[in-house]
Amino acid sequence: MIKKLQKKFIIISMLAIILVTGSIFGIIIIENYTRTNREVDGILNLISENDGKIPEYKPRNDELADVITQETQFSTRYFIIRINNQKEIIETNMQHIASVEQEQAEEILKEVLEKEEETGYYNNYRYKIISNENNKTIIFLDCTMQLNNLRKLISQSIIIIAVSLIVVFILVSVLSKKALTPIIENIERQKQFITNAGHELKTPVAVIMANADVMEMTSTENIEWIKSIKKQALRLDGLIKSLLNLANIEENKLKTNYTQFSITELIKEQIEDFKAITKDRNIIYENKDDISIYADINRIKELITILLDNALKYTQENGKIEIKVEKQGKNVKIQFANTCENIKNINTKKIFDRFYRVDKSRSKSKEGYGIGLSIAKSIVESHKGKITTEINKENMICFTIII
Repeated sequence: MIKKLQKKFIIISMLAIILVTGSIFGIIIIENYTRTNREVDGILNLISENDGKIPEYKPRNDELADVITQETQFSTRYFIIRINNQKEIIETNMQHIASVEQEQAEEILKEVLEKEEETGYYNNYRYKIISNENNKTIIFLDCTMQLNNLRKLISQSIIIIAVSLIVVFILVSVLSKKALTPIIENIERQKQFITNAGHELKTPVAVIMANADVMEMTSTENIEWIKSIKKQALRLDGLIKSLLNLANIEENKLKTNYTQFSITELIKEQIEDFKAITKDRNIIYENKDDISIYADINRIKELITILLDNALKYTQENGKIEIKVEKQGKNVKIQFANTCENIKNINTKKIFDRFYRVDKSRSKSKEGYGIGLSIAKSIVESHKGKITTEINKENMICFTIII
């Protein structure tokens, strides 16, 4: 349980850190990408407004003040193509670029016109289409430097974030136990209290039962009271044993003996044992294949007993209980489904909590202590398995175990 708590703490902490870091990273990249687009679009507008040329440098007070410098006129690489309304090239200007040939420029133009977008990217070129009545002017600006800087920023940021997350993960893993020390100590004290109290209560309960037996044999009066004392003492003894059993399972103190056995036959045997108390409830157990499982037979037997007992306890008269077993890859899938009169009141998220009851106002009408399903969950988890519950399409509560 402590390891599971520590693992959950690490996962939640790392998810929170990843979420915050990822959000900051995303904001930085989006902001840089937007700024890059704004800057190159500003240069494209400048070229279009000055008849395909970058004018001589003049100090500016707008958003391009930091972008346009004295060298911009000479360092900016671009080419211009004009076409008529029939998409025929009527003019090309390749004076300001050396890396693109005429034929290559025409191929780029063809692909850009197919996109039917006024502005966008083609590889490392940002383009803009200016439409007039008789022709269209398409300006292609080489943004290799700007895009490479953006790519470097992204790759470097990813590396820095990855390294930082690894370091944070190591620190969180190391320090998590220290952070959880008060909680761990509290859990340990609770477990120790349950164990000590359980053992201490065994003796007085045994004495009460023994005295009640003697009184029952020697007295002819107040028999009903004596039987009530015995019944409640037995109930208390059962609760103590269940609590100790649950504590031992969670602390992995119980000795496990893993063997290969037939789970289908074990369920069949358990159903036979419960036949005397099935009354008007219909148990449906159909299994064509003999399925084996490698597990602790005593623990699995206890698991089946708990689930069968729970199903019989809450299934109304003339209700049905369906049990299925099937192979699921390397695992075995076991399902217990039963009709239930208070199906709408069941909270499937809390059903495995200790002392949980479907209807608190009627909790005493059902025999039991409210910890059977907690024990069932602990048994499954001790086998590295998983148990879930849901209300299925047939309006039945269904327990699914995968081991």
